[in-house]
Amino acid sequence: MKTGIAGALVVGLWAATPTAQAQTLFKVGITPAGQPASGLNPETKAPEGFAVEIMQAVSADAGLSLQFQAMPFGELQQALIERRIDAIAGSFGITPERQKVVDFTHPYGSYRDVLIVKASNNAAFKSVADLKGMKIATSRGSSYVKPLEDAGAEISLSATPPESIAKLQAGSVEGLVDNGLQANFLLRMSGDTGLRTVASYQPILVGHLAFAVRKGDADLLMKIDRSLSKLEAAGTVAAIKTKWGLD
Repeated sequence: MKTGIAGALVVGLWAATPTAQAQTLFKVGITPAGQPASGLNPETKAPEGFAVEIMQAVSADAGLSLQFQAMPFGELQQALIERRIDAIAGSFGITPERQKVVDFTHPYGSYRDVLIVKASNNAAFKSVADLKGMKIATSRGSSYVKPLEDAGAEISLSATPPESIAKLQAGSVEGLVDNGLQANFLLRMSGDTGLRTVASYQPILVGHLAFAVRKGDADLLMKIDRSLSKLEAAGTVAAIKTKWGLD
């Protein structure tokens, strides 16, 4: 019997309706403020985003009793390793370092980092090397921390991209480097004309988004991959991404 999808607040967790057999919950970690990939709606506190909706569709197709758990991005991987969650959905890209400790499905999207600065800063930054000596905000646990450190930037770690945006607006940092899907979405939603995305900036990483499971969890990986492929062929994944303004 397929699991129905209905976001609900349950002791701080967001779950799909369980089956009559009360099957084991499929716990999926997301970030609380990582839209458009994953986050919690500011008003309803229900999970939302294109990765959330794709995972909901995958879980329904695979017959998994889905439950979302929101936590800071930097805690997701460890929560998966420690079995507090069973999978990760959201802006969690495939990297060689992550592949050493988790297994990934095939990609369902792509991303690149962007540099955002004050609109009054007219410098034509070309790469991370140009950020030497600057105070730059980025998300804790992101793939951008080490490259920024290696480039000589002074790093201000944030729990979420909105926190980095707030730091830049307040003037406590000179710029932010983060996932472009999230950063540009936040900038558009805020309507803040005092900030700008630097068009000349070349990304540290152009990567692929995928769902992550524990290393060696072959059965779960196969279930998710199989349903994801089925939904891609049906056009469901493309429709969800279009809904969230993605190509």
